[in-house]
Amino acid sequence: MAYKRSQARNRFESDVDTILQAVRIAHSNQCSVTVIREHVLCSAVVLCSARFEAYIEDLFGGWGAAIRAQGVTTERLPRTVRAFLLNQPSVVAAYRKFIVEEDEAHLLSRLEDLLAGTHYDLATDGIPLPAFSVASLYSDRKYPSPRNVKRLFNRFGFPNVFHVLNRVGKRDTEALLTSFNDLRTEMAHVGMPVGLSARDIKHRIKGLKIVVGCIDRTFYSHVCTSVGPACWT
Repeated sequence: MAYKRSQARNRFESDVDTILQAVRIAHSNQCSVTVIREHVLCSAVVLCSARFEAYIEDLFGGWGAAIRAQGVTTERLPRTVRAFLLNQPSVVAAYRKFIVEEDEAHLLSRLEDLLAGTHYDLATDGIPLPAFSVASLYSDRKYPSPRNVKRLFNRFGFPNVFHVLNRVGKRDTEALLTSFNDLRTEMAHVGMPVGLSARDIKHRIKGLKIVVGCIDRTFYSHVCTSVGPACWT
């Protein structure tokens, strides 16, 4: 099936194109104030970083809403997604306390109280999905860093996601994301880096667009093969 852009990617690219237009204006004859030009460049990078986070929210939030609307059953979710959702904070807290105090009686009592939780239905194949927080899958991994992208996609069954993204994009997507993330971090601490031009900034931002395009294509294939194209938004 031919790839179809997600609504999330369309919104991301539209917003980024608007940001790049502002950069072009700031570095044209319409503006000759150096400090304004530098501030626009810094703002462009920070705003593109924020738009990446919004893209992740839109993409995975749309997936979550679609699988509910389509009545997807448990076995069609990646097993890593099911395993992650079974690992509820309350379960983690119970085991953390047990590791520290070695109080088995308390652990069993706490787990006994949790047995009625509907999230345990995720362990059974072929039944309707129980209610779960889709945001818990991505909310702590939205920031555009290679580490976050790796952890996020590992939850969806991609242990080596950059190998896949590199094959899709025919380039080193991890290097592109690292380059953008390093620039954003440097700007957050020291402002406009010495020696970087508007062309350099635009190149880094366009690199982020390439990464998003590769993510979008990869997740499209994943959605179509796992829960069906009707769940692609």
